[in-house]
Parts: sequence; C-alpha cells; structure tokens
Amino acid sequence: MSNTINSFCRVVAVLGVMSILYACAVTNSSTESSSQTFQNTTDASSKFTSSTSPGSDSSESAKKEQALAFSKMNLERIKTDMAVGGGEHLTSLATLMEIPAYNQQEFFTLTKSNFSTLFSSEQTTAEELLARLDDELNANPNLLR
Repeated sequence: MSNTINSFCRVVAVLGVMSILYACAVTNSSTESSSQTFQNTTDASSKFTSSTSPGSDSSESAKKEQALAFSKMNLERIKTDMAVGGGEHLTSLATLMEIPAYNQQEFFTLTKSNFSTLFSSEQTTAEELLARLDDELNANPNLLR
C-alpha cells in the first residue's frame, strides 16, 4: 500500500512539474507575440508621428507621399467635395498640401471651378489628380502663401 501511495505521489508530482513547464512555455510564447505586436505598433506610430509632427524635417517628397496616400484612399470623397466646393476630405487634402487655412476657401473654389479639368475622366487616378492640382497651384502661387 505504501508503494502504491509513493508511486501515485510521484506520478502527481511529475504531472505537476510538466503542467508548470507547459504553462510557462505557453505564457512565454504569448508574451513574445504580444511584445512583437506592441513593438510593431510603436514603430508604426513613431514613424507616423515623426512624419506628421509640426517642425519635423519632412522632405518635400514625404509630404507628397502623404498627400498621395490620402488621395488614393479617399479619391471618391475628395471628388465629391471638389464638386460641391468644400468638405472634410478636401480640407484634409488642402492641409496635407500645405495650403494655409486662410487660403483654403479660395482653394476649394478653384477646385470646384476646375473640376472638369481635375477629373477629366471617370478613370482619373490620385496621381493624375495631384499632378493637375500641382499645375493649378503653380498657376496660382498665392494660394501657398
């Protein structure tokens, strides 16, 4: 009877140790995964913040990339805003293009009056739109001051 109890205790002890080791391995794996996700989120946030913070040394091409990315994601909404001469997405685009707030209404009017030029076809892409907007802004440099 004593041998049976000792054997039972050993089996329980071995199972207990194995359970603890298994639990640590599972916890460690989750912690590593969570740490990696947190690190990826932190890196992305840092890159976004540094590229959009006032006073940061953003290059001209980085600013154009931001406007292009925004335009690609919101082209239909920007198109609608331009057709009516204003709106949330057009305001955001104007800000990304560094149109001062005091000139944005004039910019909105310009986009509305030149809508057929800016969107010369149903297949106008974000790249084409921004190129045409650059042409308009070069013809009206006062909007950037």
